[in-house]
Amino acid sequence: MSHRGRRPAPRQKVNNLSFFPTEFMKPETPRILSLLERLPTDIVYIVVKNLAKRDLGNFACCSSVCHDFTLLLQLRRIILTSDGVRAFRDGGKYEMYRKYVRCVRFTNPAAWDPDPVCNEGRVKQTYRDPTIPALRTYISFLDYFPEITELHISYKIPAAAEGNAFVAVYASISKQPFYQNLRKIGLVVKKTKDPAYYWAQTDLHREYHRLEPEDREFLGDKILKVDDVNDAIKRLVIPALSLKSAKISVAGIARPWEVSWMRKENGMFYYFPFFKAPRLEELIVNLEGSDELVRGAALEALLDMMRLKELENQALG
Repeated sequence: MSHRGRRPAPRQKVNNLSFFPTEFMKPETPRILSLLERLPTDIVYIVVKNLAKRDLGNFACCSSVCHDFTLLLQLRRIILTSDGVRAFRDGGKYEMYRKYVRCVRFTNPAAWDPDPVCNEGRVKQTYRDPTIPALRTYISFLDYFPEITELHISYKIPAAAEGNAFVAVYASISKQPFYQNLRKIGLVVKKTKDPAYYWAQTDLHREYHRLEPEDREFLGDKILKVDDVNDAIKRLVIPALSLKSAKISVAGIARPWEVSWMRKENGMFYYFPFFKAPRLEELIVNLEGSDELVRGAALEALLDMMRLKELENQALG
């Protein structure tokens, strides 16, 4: 019998969706595709990408395939905690995913609990101030994320060391490869009034040496005066070429019009990095916790760029 002119047998339809693999299913297993499974993988990605955080977590729990598929989406935005540091460090379970992280947010400083330590030669147990070691640790671990475009830094610091801390933080992040690619940055500084011995005087008390050598090196060997802080930040500032949005939240920081009209200069150094951000579109200043607020005054202000330019001219002359 001639096969000439006979149509070829129709090829069996193949499900080419890599998102829902079927190669491990038994042939006799009945298979009914859900609506989601009928979509191309790139469409599924768009759907999942736009899920709310809670829904994304629920979706990830549906199966191991869903978990793996959503993992990169979940890791694009992380909160940096001590557990997170361990997960992303060398040999950690997420080490291979560092380059996919795009947004890093520091954990709430209220979670920085002190751990008890015993002073050498003393019976009395005391508590190590966790603020500086934690801040140094979190800042140093930003090395793991070279591709981030959004950074939210929160920390608490004894008020006397406010300038030292900002110099140390800015010196660290401005050297990072991601600094030129940052599009959004936030800074929240909680100034404490805890009676820490080594911040009690203008010069560091000998109790300062209770800190680890790495912490002393990070923070500096003396309390910086305001003029010293201003000079240090001016020397350190490099252009943030991609930055479009920034927010500063510091109790008592002077707003630009207060600098111009009332001659206040509280926290002027916080503004200096944004003078060199040519694409900056918004700068929000938050006065959370300020003791100088009068009734009816706004806690938060959005600065127009003209006002920021005036502040730059006044500050840098």
